Amino acid sequence: MANLYVWLKFLHLVGLGAFLLGHGISAGASFVLRRPLADTARAAVLQLSIRSYAAAGPGLLLLIVTGVWMGFLGSFWRSGWIWAAIAVFVATIVAMSAQSVPYHKARDAAGKNAAGEVETELKRARPMVLAAIGSVGLLALLFLMVFKPF
Repeated sequence: MANLYVWLKFLHLVGLGAFLLGHGISAGASFVLRRPLADTARAAVLQLSIRSYAAAGPGLLLLIVTGVWMGFLGSFWRSGWIWAAIAVFVATIVAMSAQSVPYHKARDAAGKNAAGEVETELKRARPMVLAAIGSVGLLALLFLMVFKPF
């Protein structure tokens, strides 16, 4: 129980769980928003999506901090797999951020009670593309972290 690396790995997984829980709620909301909904229901789902970041944000922060710390403790910075994992992580964030713009615009419009603008932005959204990017990125990261192939 005294091994710092084991505790950091535990906290890293706790961060992953919190991030996936919060982000999963937002992802689920993106699929629900593709269906016809009353304006009040649509606003509630958008609000749920926003509030889910209360878990996702701290989870992601914990994930990053413990990951970097373990990189130093394990002397992994000379290994190719950790740099590949960072590249996959950054690429996944950039790609998902670019694809999620319609959702952010819809949330902003919902806050202004602009129902027509919300609808327009949600029609531009591509939840399957977002899910595919996130899933492939997560699987690649898990592979790199578990197998440390190079």
